[in-house]
Amino acid sequence: MENKTFISEVSNGGNPNPKDNIFAGIWKQYERVVLHSLITSFGLDFLVHDQVGGDVDTVHGVREGIAYKNPDNAAAYEARGYYDTAAYHGDDRYKMRVQEARAAFNSEGIRVEDAYVPGRLLSFTKASAVGTTGRANLDHVVAAKEIHEDRGRILAGIDGVDLANSEYNLRFTNENLNKSKGADSVEEVLNRKSHNFDGEKGRKIPDEVADKMREEDKQARAHMDKEIETTYYSSARFLEDAAVAACQRGVEMGMRQAVGFYFLEIWLACEEEFEGINAHCEIATVIAAIKNGVAKGSENALKKYKELFRNFGEGFVAGAMASLTTTLINIFVTTDRNTARYIRQASAAVVQAGNILIINPNNLLIGEQLKAATVTLATGASVIAGTAAGSLIEKTPIYKVPEVGKFVQIFCSTLVSGLLSCTLLIMLDRSKFINNLVAALNKYEDETRNYVKLAEEFSRMAAEMENYDIATFRADVMRFYDVTYRIAAATNEEEMERVLLSVCTIFDIDMPWGEDLDSFMGDSSNKLVFN
Repeated sequence: MENKTFISEVSNGGNPNPKDNIFAGIWKQYERVVLHSLITSFGLDFLVHDQVGGDVDTVHGVREGIAYKNPDNAAAYEARGYYDTAAYHGDDRYKMRVQEARAAFNSEGIRVEDAYVPGRLLSFTKASAVGTTGRANLDHVVAAKEIHEDRGRILAGIDGVDLANSEYNLRFTNENLNKSKGADSVEEVLNRKSHNFDGEKGRKIPDEVADKMREEDKQARAHMDKEIETTYYSSARFLEDAAVAACQRGVEMGMRQAVGFYFLEIWLACEEEFEGINAHCEIATVIAAIKNGVAKGSENALKKYKELFRNFGEGFVAGAMASLTTTLINIFVTTDRNTARYIRQASAAVVQAGNILIINPNNLLIGEQLKAATVTLATGASVIAGTAAGSLIEKTPIYKVPEVGKFVQIFCSTLVSGLLSCTLLIMLDRSKFINNLVAALNKYEDETRNYVKLAEEFSRMAAEMENYDIATFRADVMRFYDVTYRIAAATNEEEMERVLLSVCTIFDIDMPWGEDLDSFMGDSSNKLVFN
């Protein structure tokens, strides 16, 4: 067990015996996996600080009123200043648009079309001549005051006057409708209880006019949002905030995983110590066992420092990935703390499974590799389910009980995760289909590995031959060939003897009997030894 990593624990399927106690067997096999998941997810989750709306300010988030993550962004909003209508309506672009249309009317009698009222043409003359319904006014489609107060615009650092007086936000309409709009949005105008369209008290705004107002408003906001989002999300400030937040969450998750591994080693060591004491021991014996377990567990964790750092690394990657994912989601919708936790748990499971499938640090066969990854994902899914159960507990009256509700929530979350983990592990471990599939995939992998080993052996032999002296090798081959030929050509024992003696001379072979065989054999104390 000392040399096995966390990944190898989920791959050690063994050969389950249906007659064994199924829960005892599963727990013995996957105890490390389940406990590590529960300890880190519910015992140490306080190390990670999830926030509503993610870890980085987004245009969508600040417009929703979510608390600013970067204090500089909050300070920029507070320093926006008061709305100055003269600055917005006195802008050169605004005045130029009016002057050009007025000049065309005065010189050529060209009237402008009302952007909101289909078919109505407007004049640049006194209201007494054409009435307020026929007199032209230049309207900010999205009200200038709304743009000035827009948190998204301020977050992007875009000047409000520039944005309000962009070409897509300026439209001509009649004076009556323009003044009735005021600083309200189109929807606020249309949702008023009473209207005075065209100056007629109580007259509702016609549907075709309402549709045109909504259409112009939609187009203007689309252009405006695109400019704001492009400016902000491509800015160095946003990218820096996202990177810093990802690193912070990565460190927090890394610490959570590493500390969880450390506590798990202490738990397992204490469990081992308790197995060695009897049920009727004194309290002093129990305390001594706990002390020994803590000491031994700490020692084991330090010995497995590589695995400790690996847990930190996996946690860092998972935390950073979860933070970036949360930031991306919050560009479009706002996430709560529980959603952030779901993303973190899913990221941790995906990173561990990816480590098994891609890096394969334990060199598992493909069948065991897939099974280990499946177990990791199943455990992660169980934790997410437990987190969801905890979220439901938050909505019950018992959660509001001081000093009790929080513990009830943690207990229920852990219980759901533990039971679901064991259920899924039993299914994966005892399923004939799963076991047959793993065996079939392993068989295929065995054949592949045999070819790999052969290739490695050929590579080794080629490397040895590369360093071999070819000239010497050829000379040795010729000498062996010559000796073989002479032995085959010998026709009697005397000739064979001469050939063999010459071989000993050629290859520097020492005779075991010295120079003379007869003298050697005449001495009974001599022993014939062949080296």
